[in-house]
Amino acid sequence: MSQNYWKTTEFEALEAPAVTVLFYHNRYEEGKQGGLEIMQEAVRIAANGNLRLEAAAEQWSKLPEHGPRQVQPDGSMSVECSYANPPIRYTARLSPVGKELRLSIDLAEPLPDEWTGRVSFNLELQIGAFMEKSFLMDSRAGSFPRSYVSPKVKNAAGAFEPAPLAVGKKLVTAPGEPALQIEIEALKGELVLLDGRGAAENGWYVLRGMIPAGAAANALEWRIAPTLQPGWVRPPAILFSQVGYHSAQKKVTVIELDAQVQQPGEARLVRLKEGGAEVVKAQKLSLWGSYLCYNYAQFDFGEVTQPGLYRLEYEGARSEAFPIGPDVFKEGVWQPTLEDYFPVQMCHMEVRHGYRVWHGLCHMDDALQAPTNHEHFDGYHQYATTDTDFAPYEHIPHLDRGGWHDAGDYDLAAGSQAQTTRVLALAREDFGLNSDQTTVKPDELKVEMHVPDGIPDVIQQVAHGVENMLSGYRASGHTFIGIIENNLAQYVHLGDPATMTDNVVTPGPDSQDRWAFTQRHTTLEYAVMGALASAARVLKGWNDALAAEALETAQRSWEYEQTHEPQFERNCYIGGDPNHAKVRAAVELLLATGDEKYRQSLLDSADLIAEHIFMLGASVARVLPQINDAAFTARIREAAANYSKFVVEDARKNPFGVPYTDEMWRKHAPVWGIGWSLQGRAVDFYYLHRAFPDLFSRDLVTDTLDYVFGCHPASNHSLVSGVGGRSMTVAYGINRADWTFIPGGVVSGPALILPNYPELMDPFPFLWQQKEYVMSGAATYIFLVLAADQLCQNSVQ
Repeated sequence: MSQNYWKTTEFEALEAPAVTVLFYHNRYEEGKQGGLEIMQEAVRIAANGNLRLEAAAEQWSKLPEHGPRQVQPDGSMSVECSYANPPIRYTARLSPVGKELRLSIDLAEPLPDEWTGRVSFNLELQIGAFMEKSFLMDSRAGSFPRSYVSPKVKNAAGAFEPAPLAVGKKLVTAPGEPALQIEIEALKGELVLLDGRGAAENGWYVLRGMIPAGAAANALEWRIAPTLQPGWVRPPAILFSQVGYHSAQKKVTVIELDAQVQQPGEARLVRLKEGGAEVVKAQKLSLWGSYLCYNYAQFDFGEVTQPGLYRLEYEGARSEAFPIGPDVFKEGVWQPTLEDYFPVQMCHMEVRHGYRVWHGLCHMDDALQAPTNHEHFDGYHQYATTDTDFAPYEHIPHLDRGGWHDAGDYDLAAGSQAQTTRVLALAREDFGLNSDQTTVKPDELKVEMHVPDGIPDVIQQVAHGVENMLSGYRASGHTFIGIIENNLAQYVHLGDPATMTDNVVTPGPDSQDRWAFTQRHTTLEYAVMGALASAARVLKGWNDALAAEALETAQRSWEYEQTHEPQFERNCYIGGDPNHAKVRAAVELLLATGDEKYRQSLLDSADLIAEHIFMLGASVARVLPQINDAAFTARIREAAANYSKFVVEDARKNPFGVPYTDEMWRKHAPVWGIGWSLQGRAVDFYYLHRAFPDLFSRDLVTDTLDYVFGCHPASNHSLVSGVGGRSMTVAYGINRADWTFIPGGVVSGPALILPNYPELMDPFPFLWQQKEYVMSGAATYIFLVLAADQLCQNSVQ
């Protein structure tokens, strides 16, 4: 191995000064994570280096399987891979040679004749990093286009593919820019550079090396020369809340440091005034420790409570300005999410803001019964029966009302709709959320943003969720799994959802109408009945008829589930044990009715609740006064005390104060960022703190909010679009093709690129696992802002 340049880490990554190379560490190539991946100056600029069957593979293209990585003492690596159809087996090899790398592909046997001229090794170059940058191909200059401009040409199979941007033996990307310059040379054959966005906007630039006919051993050989920079150190990053800090809350900024830095420098808090700036606090920092691939230091300025405008400084770096004061959570923080994002996502409505039509009236042809024995490409299942009176492809009435387009997709998943509705109802119930800035006209199917109508916005949003949840009961007596596009062409639709279908009911297998997946599912039934019971409580006095229907439906569903065998075949966006869901439903129904049977159900579940306090403790903590049983309360408190020890210990292992360790991140290896999960847990921590303030600190709530607002790994962007001095303004919403955002949308944030590298790629909107909005994340965000404000205000009263 080249000791002076490359080293193999404990996680089998190759590292050299300013460069990290991953080799089949990740298995999510449809999300641009996998195969050969190259990071320079801590930014992943190339990925998905693998053998592919197309010039510019899409999200839904065939992917190869691969086995374990074999690593030799000299740092050389090999991975055996295969396609089932066509039958192609190959070994990918990567070896460090001096400052460079050698990549080779060995086929077990030559390509089948019909695949000659079609199979290539593709390395994808990140659009956001390279667009409008230059390149050299055999000394001929070119540039990476910002938008797709390539003509289409026919390939060996007679299909159209993007014409090359350049063809040659040696490519140099972004010459003279160390962060982006890579030199790649084909030692056999040629290189073909093309724009992968020809078929899908989420494509990257693609560098191809064709596999020649008859080749097996060393069918492809590349020389790869990343830009090594001896002595390079990643600049420090100041991670803090872009929204600012309540005077009464904990205030800790985190300084993210290169792993080589062992002695942190001085941090300063500066107050900005009309006459200039003054240093309020300066402190030489000590090393907190390591988390994933970085070292960290912390700067605590919690003693600073004077209202004003401040800035953080560290070794020449400056943060955006932010306020400290008692009103930081009052204005412009949760409002964009409730007043912009939620209305934009409303299905079965026309949504306008002033001159702008966010989307026209959509999906009024919802929905056809999904066919039996069908597994949808997005995870929905319809099993051998429909659990309805409707035949496959027959129109089901009542499904053209309510619901939100969940995330960057347009489907209406009942599990998400229920969770969102329930959390919004709790925000109204616990914090008196009462703002009115949106006009909703249910009878006219119209929404006017930023026009008050005399009804609290949260009430109208809860009602919209309830209309969707009741639709399955109205049609067939139980909730449905969800409604989704019936084909891939619709699913990848970008643009106004009013153009996805024609809004005209058209039964039959060839219809464009969306499908309803209608399988009864016990876990989902309990989740929906809990949401309906929560909603009924807050709808009273505003929409009494809908409140009554919601509560009666929830009670009827409860009775059905007590007298029938549970059904819980695997399905989309439904998680958890039905017994857990039953506990949560009983809590909401007890609060809505006071009925003894729900109280008794919870008492009978004491063992389950204590054993799974992590999942159930927060819900049950809310009804301890209603249960009013000393032995039960003592049992729950004991379990909560044991759980709190783990929470406190995990939070200590994270420089951001959230209970999520680096070991946990690597072990669970979630493809998605963990922001929404942290938000959901923080909602639970709010209720656990309210019940057991001596066991659960309010900091678990405010630290999570700080994480959302920018105190998180990899960058200090606020994860709420348009909120904070620096936020996610290129995100994965329904308008992602425009490289823009929806105000108030909440993304999941930094994801882990295995084995050890947190990433929040910017500015690229198409990594849904980092930058997609979802409804439940928006709801928990609103809740947490209100919760943090209440907790901080209570501490100063």
